[in-house]
Amino acid sequence: MAWQFTDDPVAYAERVWDLLESDPARHTVSLTVAAAARSGFRWSDDPMLFGWYVDGGDVRGAVSLTPPHELLLAEVPDGALDSLIAGLREQRAGLPGVNGEVELVERFVVAWTAGTPLRHRLSLRLRLFRLGTLAPPDPAPPGGARVATLGDLDVAIRWLGGFEAETGVVRTNVEAGARERLDDGRLWLWENEAGEPVSLAARTATAGGVARVAPVYTPPEHRRRGYGAAITAAITADALERDAEYVVLFTDAGNPTTNAIYQQIGFRPIGDRCTVLFHD
Repeated sequence: MAWQFTDDPVAYAERVWDLLESDPARHTVSLTVAAAARSGFRWSDDPMLFGWYVDGGDVRGAVSLTPPHELLLAEVPDGALDSLIAGLREQRAGLPGVNGEVELVERFVVAWTAGTPLRHRLSLRLRLFRLGTLAPPDPAPPGGARVATLGDLDVAIRWLGGFEAETGVVRTNVEAGARERLDDGRLWLWENEAGEPVSLAARTATAGGVARVAPVYTPPEHRRRGYGAAITAAITADALERDAEYVVLFTDAGNPTTNAIYQQIGFRPIGDRCTVLFHD
């Protein structure tokens, strides 16, 4: 029984895909990361690190570090945490933080910081929702949804950047992210009656049968009019029609408004995640 590590995303995906796909909604982020890295996508120029845990010939654990993002704990079996910590230290992994299911993250943080001067702080606590039966808003707000095009690139860059700034998530190359989604028809806009874009929703490429709506953003001047729920329902319907068996999304676990809105259109909570950042 041991953790094995590599910087090869293809080797990692080959070994962990079946494990992740056995519970695809729960492992949505890990599936997205594995699929993107396997295809050659890089989040930065820093080296990546992937690990999997083998027990009796079966892969039962998976973690990934894709800078600038935190260590992602997909699956860490009972009794395998200490050996994971030891393996990461042997690999000299520099961890900006850790992300995963709340209880697992809490145990990892205690083990990782023990005997060190490292301090930590909670950065995000998110609630994962899975779609049951889609129920678009009725009545819908004025206007309608459409697939965004390259002509909408400036709006997409501005609003994706606005989402990152407001939520405090890791800052990314929003132009590259916008272009990738636009090229595949995975970024949608809601327009009001005057044809003005008022809300945006994007989603990941489907991986393991799961598409994840991320992000949804409505500029402050257009909020509280139902646009966010409407565009989320529209992009969700498109994902199901195109190639997704399941659709999931994350919300701020402490925001009762957004949690209620997404439940009204058919999403149901299935668990909480958190991100903890390390600092000296």
